[in-house]
Amino acid sequence: MRVVIACCGLEHMKRGYESFARELFGALSGHVEVTLCKGSGKGSPNEVVIPCLRRDFLLRFMNPQAAFRWEQITFAVALLPYLLLKRIDIVHYSEGTMGNVLARLLHLTGSRVRLLLSNGGPYHPKHFRADILIHQVTKDALDQAIECGVNPSRMYLAPYGIAPERFKSPESRDVLRQRFGFPSEKFLILSLAALNMEHKRLDYLIREVAALDDASVILCMAGQPTSETPELRDLAARLLPGRHTFMTLPRARILELLAAADLFVLPSLSEGFGMVFLEACSAGVPVVCHDSSQFQWVLGPAGIYVDMAVAGALTEKMRELITGQEVLERFSDLGKARVENDYSWRVLIPRYLEMYTAVLGA
Repeated sequence: MRVVIACCGLEHMKRGYESFARELFGALSGHVEVTLCKGSGKGSPNEVVIPCLRRDFLLRFMNPQAAFRWEQITFAVALLPYLLLKRIDIVHYSEGTMGNVLARLLHLTGSRVRLLLSNGGPYHPKHFRADILIHQVTKDALDQAIECGVNPSRMYLAPYGIAPERFKSPESRDVLRQRFGFPSEKFLILSLAALNMEHKRLDYLIREVAALDDASVILCMAGQPTSETPELRDLAARLLPGRHTFMTLPRARILELLAAADLFVLPSLSEGFGMVFLEACSAGVPVVCHDSSQFQWVLGPAGIYVDMAVAGALTEKMRELITGQEVLERFSDLGKARVENDYSWRVLIPRYLEMYTAVLGA
């Protein structure tokens, strides 16, 4: 069985898609013949750089949506010869446009390569092509697709996985705080997300932290800059002067940042899955998220749930947690146990191999 994990943004973007591709490639290595195909970075025998027009270059000429679309299209066209030459069996990917273009090209060649879309967007079922198989990462997405008439035989439920041991920092919290310039005596709230307002709702988080009116609390927002980032910076400068920071870090340093935090907050109302939840839980950081059925399915008793559609609700919950050290420690333990028992690759690799076997027979 020859499997390609394809991700056009890997090495130059920092999102859940890229995190999942890297995690999955590392976990599958040694279990199947797997190759990671990426849009930039360094190549190796098992990591192949596929030349494409990168979105960070295309942004000079078009809007972000168009730039992302053309990155996917050019990546798919350049990936096709590799798939045919290497006689690849399965392409596992997350970018929808890339997969749709590949499907058309593979149809023209008569190839039997199976395309497996990991629905971490998530995409609405109406956008699923009939010749693509679907990897559903949450039960909510699976149920929605079935309600929309997608044949269950085309879909496979397997959540994202993680290697939790990689998020256990050998360095002390104080050492890490000093490295990032955070005062050791402050309560550090961290959010790892694209630096935007429309989806990740970091403007809501800034306002809720500011409403605490507590000088002992500082906020760090780390992620990929977007067109909305300047407005977020202005808002934070007005409401949290001297008590906030924005960062964009290499993935290797995310562990250090998580280990320095007291509390992790993701203010978005929906996610395709929420890979960052697993990372925070693995690092032992209590997680606060929106009270939705999907997030409850992912985190179970390990999540601290708040109706983040309501102004003031997060402020009230954070005020409770800041002085509740025993509660924070309990949720830290629950989070680590949740990941180890349900999302570690030790548990999930057999499910992924079973999924690939079923895809080959589809």
